[in-house]
Amino acid sequence: MRINSLVSVILGLSALFINSQNVHSQSSGADEKKFEVGGQFSVLQSLIPSEATFTGVVCVTTPCPSFVISNSRELQPGFGGRIGYNLTTNIAIEAELTFFPGADSFSVPDAFKGGHKIEGLFGVKAGKRFDKVGIFAKARPGFLYASKGDLQPRTDVLCIAMVNIFPPPAGCFETISKSSFAVDLGGVVEVYPTKRTIIRFDAGDTIVRRGERTVPVVLNPGAGVLAPSFLTIIHVPAEATHNFQGSIGIGFRF
Repeated sequence: MRINSLVSVILGLSALFINSQNVHSQSSGADEKKFEVGGQFSVLQSLIPSEATFTGVVCVTTPCPSFVISNSRELQPGFGGRIGYNLTTNIAIEAELTFFPGADSFSVPDAFKGGHKIEGLFGVKAGKRFDKVGIFAKARPGFLYASKGDLQPRTDVLCIAMVNIFPPPAGCFETISKSSFAVDLGGVVEVYPTKRTIIRFDAGDTIVRRGERTVPVVLNPGAGVLAPSFLTIIHVPAEATHNFQGSIGIGFRF
């Protein structure tokens, strides 16, 4: 009789414990927010070819000697949006689209400026989420589109003949769009004022793989050559550039 009573008590306590655990799990699941949406303000420090210097003597026919390219750094502001999905508390996948109005790809002349850029990224954010703050690393490949990212010869009859001389006149070229592969590597710090709101800070290196392209630069003569600098068009081989990018934004969980 005692054994039966003891078994009944144990079974009753076990059922109560299991039920309380289920309620707790359901409550935790209800509090856990899987989806995130937000917006951000970003700055991209782009490397833009500005000058070139001869590594050899002045030439009169193509191909010409190689050039040493000097780049200028330009901070380009932009804004965009982001969506994300939390696979676990500490791992998330996310996609981000940022628009950079008035983001130039060339330093000279003014006729080639005034374009815009669009950056699209998709990847993983992983780290540690605490009660009020989260610290993460991110790796997000994607693309960087420039509305004025390359040059092509104009089809004017006079220009068709002139682009084959050196230096070719800048007026015989026009801008075209160009898309490049990009990958964003860096870190993220998040602050959680409430369970549903996020203040987010991003900083990282946006590596852009640019293909071969044509750019306008100020050409400086080589050492010992008594000649003035002048504006010209040169062909630049494919390269990967490192560009700092930082952003601040706000988001919401649901």
